[in-house]
Amino acid sequence: MSSVPANSLAQVASILDPNTTVSINDKISTLRTFASTLNDSLTMERSVEILNKIPLGLFYNGFSVENDQLTIILCELINKILHPFSYAMIVSSENKPFLIQGLTHFTPEIRYLSLNQVFKCLSSDASLTNMLESDIFPLVVASIAFQDTKTANKACDLLYKMASTKIGQNAFFNGTCITMLKQLLKINGTVSFRVYDLIIKVAILSDETFERCESSGLLTDFIQELESDDLLIKINAMELLNEIAVTSSGITFLEKANLLSNISAVLDNEDDSDIAVQLVKCAVLKFIGHLGANETIDFGALSERYQLLERIEKCLDSSNIEILIVSLSTVGLVGSHVNGLKLISQKNSLLTKFFENQTSVGQVKAVFLQSLSKLLLVRNQNDKEIETLTLSYYNRLEGQPSALLSLIKEAKQPEDHIRIAAFAVMQAIACHIWGSEMMAQSNEFMNYILNRTTEYTEQGQSWKYAIIQTLASAPNAVQLFSHHSYYTQLQVYIRQGAHYRIIEPVAAVENS
Repeated sequence: MSSVPANSLAQVASILDPNTTVSINDKISTLRTFASTLNDSLTMERSVEILNKIPLGLFYNGFSVENDQLTIILCELINKILHPFSYAMIVSSENKPFLIQGLTHFTPEIRYLSLNQVFKCLSSDASLTNMLESDIFPLVVASIAFQDTKTANKACDLLYKMASTKIGQNAFFNGTCITMLKQLLKINGTVSFRVYDLIIKVAILSDETFERCESSGLLTDFIQELESDDLLIKINAMELLNEIAVTSSGITFLEKANLLSNISAVLDNEDDSDIAVQLVKCAVLKFIGHLGANETIDFGALSERYQLLERIEKCLDSSNIEILIVSLSTVGLVGSHVNGLKLISQKNSLLTKFFENQTSVGQVKAVFLQSLSKLLLVRNQNDKEIETLTLSYYNRLEGQPSALLSLIKEAKQPEDHIRIAAFAVMQAIACHIWGSEMMAQSNEFMNYILNRTTEYTEQGQSWKYAIIQTLASAPNAVQLFSHHSYYTQLQVYIRQGAHYRIIEPVAAVENS
């Protein structure tokens, strides 16, 4: 690979000289041209060649001129030139002052550039230890409070990756870091939730890190946010709870802190016309749905202890559309796996209220169908109870002349959300032996699903193709679809692909 032209380097060095009279526009133009000659993965040889002609200090000196375009192109150049440098080289005596300058700079692009260089410390235990024991570490922690979200998130990501290592964990939970994080909580709501988000991500790395986060007191601070009178803070805190609830230690913490009891009690408030009640109820229902969808959690025991399914059932009676929609979605999440499906099957009154929504319209109908598809999609051919349950759920569907043909009518609706939901239910039905047998026996259904001219949307074409693939892969597909040459048509459809178009011949008519 050829080296950078000497005249090009001399020109860049000249325009970066503090005493130059070159205009800012000319500087930007020259630097952009220079940047275009460099790829994103320079060799060490080329980087050293450039810095021998243009010291790093000249590039950083360019930041003294407050011009966004100039700053961006300088950051791009520095990032490219420093690409092959190891962390040890970045923090060498000659380069570290520039790194510190960037980590304390008020400009987002410059701070982000420096954080990106600090990421190199993750390459080895020695480099990470070097960073953690230096004055760079507190500057990274402080960057969580930076006004630019992208830059602040970069700092959070670095701290999270650091805490994913044993060396980093010890530094994360030492007095200095925890003290700084607690100070950051006092700045404002935006910064505090960045801290909570980071703490929760670290907490769920393992049971050990969860216990250390709990011991730090930061999770206790988070609980206070859940009890806040500020609606937005409370809802944001509820969103973060979803991450806590993915580990056994997380569930233990929620119970020990009496959070599950307090949270579920929110659903008992009957004033659904109050916007605050509505929003918090929806957040709680989403949290419960997240819990129920997690197969590693004994949701049945939690439900019994805190009457979760009974409370969801009451919410299915709500006259508030938003609460009803989230309640329907929650049922689908809870019943989206074998244990959850068996659990809700024991609640016939809940299922009765759930299926009452099949006669709804609009968004409620779409969410009902989507949730039903999750229930019907559960399968375990070695578990006859699951096959029996899913068939019983299908049999609860109303339809003239059949539920299957009613789904075709829904799939022809102009509203995309209902069409897609109807296809999702068809796909779930096709996954079961009882479903493929039912579909095979319906000539009207088979003619619809195999007819390309009845579906012009790309999403619909993809759904049809997925259903046909599922039917063709049934264990007894050859026998099931032997009549009317359906099996042959299924194979042809699969070979042609989802978006195959039938081209109608057009006769050319000569003008007289």
